[in-house]
Amino acid sequence: LTAEQLPQVIERVGGLIVQRIQGLERTREELQQMLDQMVAQLEMLSRYVAGHDLEEDERKASNDTLNTQISGEMHALGSAVDSGNDLATLRKHLRTRMDSIGRHLQDFKGRELERSRQTRERTDQMRGRMEELEKEARKLHASLADEKRLSLLDALTRIPNRLAYEQRLEDELDRFRRFGQPICLATCDIDHFKRVNDSYGHRAGDKVLQVVAECFAASVRSTDFVARYGGEEFVFVLPGSTLEDAQALMNRIREKVAEVGFHFRGTPVSVTVSGGITALRAEDVSGDAFDRADKAMYQAKDAGRNRVVA
Repeated sequence: LTAEQLPQVIERVGGLIVQRIQGLERTREELQQMLDQMVAQLEMLSRYVAGHDLEEDERKASNDTLNTQISGEMHALGSAVDSGNDLATLRKHLRTRMDSIGRHLQDFKGRELERSRQTRERTDQMRGRMEELEKEARKLHASLADEKRLSLLDALTRIPNRLAYEQRLEDELDRFRRFGQPICLATCDIDHFKRVNDSYGHRAGDKVLQVVAECFAASVRSTDFVARYGGEEFVFVLPGSTLEDAQALMNRIREKVAEVGFHFRGTPVSVTVSGGITALRAEDVSGDAFDRADKAMYQAKDAGRNRVVA
């Protein structure tokens, strides 16, 4: 970088860092709110369980009271029968005890109805709160999913970034070792990109990166993968492709890029790309295939650029 370019680049990098920090802070705040809500819901659940235990104790006490009352009435009724001298007196005692038993049963029924009402109210309240918690959990899950998705996208070109590429390559390596299907890796670099930045400015360079990325993304199959590796370099993961297949595809993509009509300040500018391709090997570990593809790409540049070497 020249002394004139350095402050602008530092400012742009700083802006990206600030945006990332702000995004992480928003996620942290959402997580904190979610945790606070979960704690509140757990406390409410604890109170609900405690209330349920208390209700069981009250119900047992109510049953015991009813049993005591009924036993007392039956005992009194028995005594009246034993001591009764005539049928009228016995009938009177029986009516009195039956009325008393009816009142005890009515009181018991009233207590049970009130307890059932309180239980329904507490259960409905708990259900409402749990539904709120579930709704917040779904919202947070969606927010975290968006955050994860954005963390795997390149901010400028809106295609996957290097982190996404590394994750995808690990997955493809695992599948390759299990099933043995051919898979190729290709790197691609915009030729003389620094010249575009120096001649027309970084905004023009950004536009070139965006258009080239769109061209790449539109040219690969749905099973293929393309990411911005860094700077003006891109990387392709091509499952099910032999070296010949991959070379044919990358040459078609190279030709499409060369056909794009770039103009800056009214001046037509030729933009081309150079690529390197390699087939994955069972013994490859992280970085091996990329290094081979990168080496092939530099051979393409040394051979005159705007070409692909496998």
